[in-house]
Amino acid sequence: MPKFCPTCEIPLQFENLATCPNCGENLRPVQTLVVVRNPLIAAILSFFFVGWGQWYNGKTWDGLKFFVAFLGSCVLLAGYSIMEASEPVSARFILIIGGVLATGIWIYGMYDAYKTADGINRGKETFLKKSRFFWIPVILFILGIAAVISVFVFGMGAYFQPAKIVTASAIRQGDNIIIAYQGGTGHSLVSRLKYGIGVTDHNWNSPKVGERVTLYGDMPGKDHLIVSVVFNDGSERVLLDTYV
Repeated sequence: MPKFCPTCEIPLQFENLATCPNCGENLRPVQTLVVVRNPLIAAILSFFFVGWGQWYNGKTWDGLKFFVAFLGSCVLLAGYSIMEASEPVSARFILIIGGVLATGIWIYGMYDAYKTADGINRGKETFLKKSRFFWIPVILFILGIAAVISVFVFGMGAYFQPAKIVTASAIRQGDNIIIAYQGGTGHSLVSRLKYGIGVTDHNWNSPKVGERVTLYGDMPGKDHLIVSVVFNDGSERVLLDTYV
């Protein structure tokens, strides 16, 4: 059966002609590429999280395979740090193997995600919807950002707390020693002072700036006086360690 041009209706001598020799009509249907999945986005997602690009393409099990394989290679890398001290030669071998595997899986994962997305657009691969696993990296990234922000906020809060700076002095009056507390920028953080001769066996609870205490007794000559401060967070620091 002869083939005719749909426009001028003349019979065509060859059925595989691209255009009609009479009117120039295009005899081959134009194929339009429908973009269902963006190959570049698929590759970028796999760059940031192995398996993410496959989940973007709706390939749940393919993404899991890439993720588990990459995780296994990372376990080998962790084994390097464990074996480094005891078996350095074996540890270096594990480092090389784990590094090559992790890099190879990461790169091939990006290539596979790109190729699969392109295949979906060309009708060579089926696509129903994104995998539910697609949202796992999203959640992890959100939690990570929240953790960084919280560390920054609490870290800055700790940074702006008053410095733990307080001072004390001591003088001898006859056989007794007078200890004076001068306070400082960290006074609001002070819980108590501890003091004594040789050891801090006396407690001075909630000291006030300018307040004094006296060590009584027959103590001729110079004695080894120690005064320390205990802050509300439980930390302790020596204020005086001297002979009076």
